[in-house]
Amino acid sequence: MGMEGPLKFKIISYDDSDDREIHVDFKEEFQNLELQEQANQFTDHVSSLRSQADVLEEGSEERKGMLFVLQFLEELVPHIQAGAVPLNEAFVVKLQEQSPLTNLISGLQH
Repeated sequence: MGMEGPLKFKIISYDDSDDREIHVDFKEEFQNLELQEQANQFTDHVSSLRSQADVLEEGSEERKGMLFVLQFLEELVPHIQAGAVPLNEAFVVKLQEQSPLTNLISGLQH
């Protein structure tokens, strides 16, 4: 599953442990937009992902992973709209072994 939109996702795995992290950065093109356009584009992106998740099979690993991502992004919406997020910094999400994203990430790396 590839993700279009204003964000870049990087999956970081460590050789000495099973720990994984997702680093989320805002694309430069998104950073250069005016605040209202950023808010519109981000909100549209979240709505699009919600629509994609809604048609996935209930209980599937892909759906669980998308819902995890959506939960994170939906929390950001009001902060993006207010211009309160430093767009030049990365968010780091540390995954536990039993995270819903574990299987989704494994599928993306193949």
